[in-house]
Order: sequence, then C-alpha cells, then structure tokens
Amino acid sequence: MTMNSVKESAALTQERPLAFLRARRAGELESPGQRALFHLWNILVLVASSFVLNVLCLRLGIGLLDTQVFRNYFKLPLLVLLNWLPILGVQLLLFCLFNRQWAAFLGTALLFLSAALGDFYKLKFRGEPFLFSDFSSIGAALDVAGEYDLTPNRRILFVLGCAAVLLVFFLFFVRGRASGRVRLTFAALVLLAGYPLCRFVYANEAVYTSPATSTDERIFGWVQMEQVTKGFVYQFLYSALGDDIGMPAGYEEKQAQELLASFEGGDIPEERKVNLLCFQLEGFADLTTTGLEGIDPSVYEPFRRLLEESLHGTLIANVFAGGTVNTERSFLAGTTRLLEYSHPSPSYVRYLTGQGYTTVGSHPNGRHTYNRYSANRYLGFDEYWYGDDHYTDLLASLPDPWISDKVLFPEVTRQFLDYAHAGTPVFSFNVTMQGHSPYDSAAYNGFTEELWSGESSDVTRSLLNRYLGSVKETGRLLWDLVEQLRQDEAPVVLIAYGDHKPGIGAGGSSYQELGIDMNTATLSGLRNYYGTTWLIWANEAAQAQLGRSFSGTGPDLSPGLLMTYLFDQLGWPGNAYMQFQRGVLARLPVCSVRGIYLVDGELTRELSEADRLLYRQWEWLQYYTLTHSPIAGQS
Repeated sequence: MTMNSVKESAALTQERPLAFLRARRAGELESPGQRALFHLWNILVLVASSFVLNVLCLRLGIGLLDTQVFRNYFKLPLLVLLNWLPILGVQLLLFCLFNRQWAAFLGTALLFLSAALGDFYKLKFRGEPFLFSDFSSIGAALDVAGEYDLTPNRRILFVLGCAAVLLVFFLFFVRGRASGRVRLTFAALVLLAGYPLCRFVYANEAVYTSPATSTDERIFGWVQMEQVTKGFVYQFLYSALGDDIGMPAGYEEKQAQELLASFEGGDIPEERKVNLLCFQLEGFADLTTTGLEGIDPSVYEPFRRLLEESLHGTLIANVFAGGTVNTERSFLAGTTRLLEYSHPSPSYVRYLTGQGYTTVGSHPNGRHTYNRYSANRYLGFDEYWYGDDHYTDLLASLPDPWISDKVLFPEVTRQFLDYAHAGTPVFSFNVTMQGHSPYDSAAYNGFTEELWSGESSDVTRSLLNRYLGSVKETGRLLWDLVEQLRQDEAPVVLIAYGDHKPGIGAGGSSYQELGIDMNTATLSGLRNYYGTTWLIWANEAAQAQLGRSFSGTGPDLSPGLLMTYLFDQLGWPGNAYMQFQRGVLARLPVCSVRGIYLVDGELTRELSEADRLLYRQWEWLQYYTLTHSPIAGQS
C-alpha cells in the first residue's frame, strides 16, 4: 500500500466512523480504535451467525411438533451449547480455509440446514429423526421421495429466508480477512478440541441422559422420537458417536467371550425339523385394536380367522411408519438395534443353514435398497429375490408394481413348496412392499372401496380407505395361503408379523385427529403407537411332527426376541447366543433402545441391578458376535 493510499484510508476512516465494516484487513485502518472494531466486528459476526444457524436448525429439528418443544431447548443452556458448538467449529474451519466470511457462512448453512431439512421431512413422514445410520439408506429415501408432498411450509420458508438475508448481510457488511498465521492457529485449535469433545462429551451416555440435556417435554417417551428433545445437531452426533453405534458402554472383550462360553448351543433334532415360511408385512396392523370404530368388518375378517388358528401376540417395534429394515434385521439376527453388516455375520439364518436348511427370501424392491443385497448375503441367505432381478418381468405390467402382494405371494409359495417337497428343510423369509406409505399416492388408486364410516376430514378418510383396502387384500392372501398349506404333506410353520404401524397422515397426524391414544407412557398407548401383530401357525403335518398345536395368546415381544420365542415353541436349542437370549426373553420381553422395558407386564425405565446387567450383557454379546465370533459351526 502506497503512502498516498494510507493517507487516503486514514482520511476515510476519520470521515467515516463505520469504515471498519468495509475494510478487508485491519492494516487498511489507521486508527487503533477502528482496528479494534474491525477485529471485534468480524469475530462477533461469525459467532453470532453460527448461533443463529443453531437456532434455525433447532427450529427445523422439531418437525411439525408444537413450538413448545423448541422453547424448551432454551431452558437448558448446556443443551443449546452442545447443539451450537459443532456449527461454530465448522464455520470457523471454513473461514480458515476460504478466508471469506460469506463463504464460511454459506458452506456451514448448506451443510447443517440441508441435514436439518432432511430431519424435518423424516419427522414429518416417518415420525423419526434423521440419524447417522440413515446415510446407508439415503438411496432408498430418494427412490420414494417423489411419492411424498415435499412442498415447503411456513417454517421451512422462514428458516431459508433468514439464511438468505444473513448471506446478503455478509456479502455487504462483513469483509474481514485474516492472516495465514491466524487462520492456521484457529484451525489447529478447533481440530485439537474436536477429539476430546467427541470422545468425552458427544459420545458420553451420561451427558446425553443427564438432566442438564433432558427437557421436561416427553414427545412420545419411546425410542427415537424422544431424541427430538435433544436438538437436531446433538442427537445426530450422538447417533454417530454414542452407544447406538459401535462398542457398547462397559464392553470388555474377555468378559463377553467368557459369558458366551458359559452357554452351550445344540443342533435341531432331525425329528423336529419343519419348514419355516415367514412374511414381514409392510405397515400391516389391525387398527381396531386402537379403539378405532367404523371399520368395515370385512377388512380384518380373514386375518381374524387366521388368528383363531394361531398362537399370536403383539410385536412392539422400535420404529413408527418407516424403518422397515430395523425390524427386519433385528428379527433375523436377534438384536436390540439396527447393526451394519460388512462381513459374514452370525444370525438365525446362518444357524439354520448350518442345520441343513436351505435359506431363501424375497423382497419386490431394488436389491440395493437399505443395502439388502450385501446384508442378506452377510446374514447367510443362500438365495434372495429382488424387484430388479426375479420380479422385474412379473411386475412390469402393473401400474405401480413394487407394492403388489398379488404377485409376491404366489411366487414365494411356489418357491417355498418346491424346496419343501425336495426333502431338504427350508427357511423362507419375505418382506412385502404392499402397505407402504404414502397412502395418497398413485400406488393406491386400485383401492377405492369405502371401508371406513367414521367421522374425519376428507383427507384422513381417503388415506384410511386406501390403507384398509390394501390390508384387506393382504389378509385375504394370507388366508388363501393357509388354505393351500393346510393339507400339504410337507410340515410347515408360518410366521407373519407387521413391521411397524402405518404412518397415516404426515407424521401419523391422522391418529391424533381420530382421537387414538398415542401416549406411550402407558402400555395401551405404546401398543397403539408401536404395536403390530405377530402370529405362528402350523399345518397338520407340522403339528403331528412337533406333537403340539399352535393357538392362544402369547406375550408382547420386541422384534429381536420373536425368533427366540419361536425356537422355544418348536423345541429348538439354538446356538450359545440364542441360549443366552432365553434369559432376556424371560425377564425383558420388550426392550427399547432408548431405555423403556416391559418387566412383569409393566412398563418401566428403571431396571433392577440384575436386569440392567442382563440388558447390558445382551448388548455386549451382540457386539462380540458381530466382531469376533466365527460363523462356522454355529454352536
């Protein structure tokens, strides 16, 4: 800078008290006061704008919930701070990288507001927050995104408008830059602080559950929706770093190894080997159990006939209106939570394969949805059919083929009986698509029958009628299947269950409109929100071979314990891990991944010391068998 330009800058400073707003570097300002204002202004704007982004993320992160949840955040300074620090850290790092305040703000806003927007829509349509594990299913979400109404509401428009105004403000009034040494220093400080914060704060269960980070607002009091009270950024980081992913709290490999070794597995006696046919039914639930009146009796008539011939009970899922894969893999592997499979892993599928069973399955959707193609191979299936291989030609003539049970059931039955009649026992596990939301999509144009006569808005009436039309057809197909299997010479045991409650209305809003009790602090409300039906039916050949019938009412169960219960009914020993699970089944038949349990028929958050240890040991063995246990032998 020449002497003349310095003099001109000094003159400008004297004439314009707000010259520090337009200066790019402190050296351009002659006055010490102006230089001090320059530094203070640029620091304060960066800090304040990151806090505003935090507030906007908190606003989006409540989805369509009442703003009281949003206001409750600010009663807990530590909770607000934990949501804010990652945003501040990223914005500071981006400034150190680009040396432009507007670029740092824009990059930070794009990152966090995009994720918060995804959280908003997932809450709206699925009743679940956006978690780290959802990255593995982004492709599946994008595949069905076009079926939902993504029109921005006033809350979204307000947030995006605020971000746009701030960006314009940065472009005109925040021009400060820093030297390379200053930027390097701050970048190093942020990175050095990142590890201890992640390791000892954001991954710390004690911090996550402490009163200092727990609002009084109980959103649903069960599983993932309670995380809404933590704020979007904090709950997302905890889902990535905390006990939900990776090594469980208190885990020690030697203890887990010794615990597993204390149980002895066994083989299935030849005389007790029967064929297993399993259907996980998408969104299938009996809504009359919620107290909803006005449903045409024909909807559930075939299903109720089947229940009269079956052993049945309530399945308490970990998810609502979505998250099919959570129920699916918990059932197949006997786990409390959704695990990621990147290598051959122990499961009920592998145990049955080791016992001489042929293990097959079907799902009329793309093989890469929820990474099923890889996961099913790692879980041990011999053969699995998908919508983009076996079903491609069969479904091509239908207007929206991925939902059709009319195509799936006959194909599954044909394959199953071919194997069963070949003399080798078969386990067939099939995940349906019919019943998938949204129920106002073209996929449900075929279900136009008026099946509900209650009072509601036109929107809810339309959604209910289309959903009930789908349920009626699936129930009829199940009954037709039973009639086909009834007199078959092959011994067959049928297992069927719904994966989760249907999300009728945005975020299940129609339940509230219809006056259905969704208070999960009570067992009835819990069943209404997360309960579906499980059933076990056996044909005459299987009953004769096993020496028993299957009828009556069974217990409420978590998905990860349904196969354990089935093994007990069949008189099958299972491997050592499955033997341990029998103790869990006896004491904790329903276990939430967020700390609610069913003990002696009562819901509780407070376990006895012995039960708390039992649940922890179950988590340890899940982690140990996933990472250390050999898959050969299965005993």
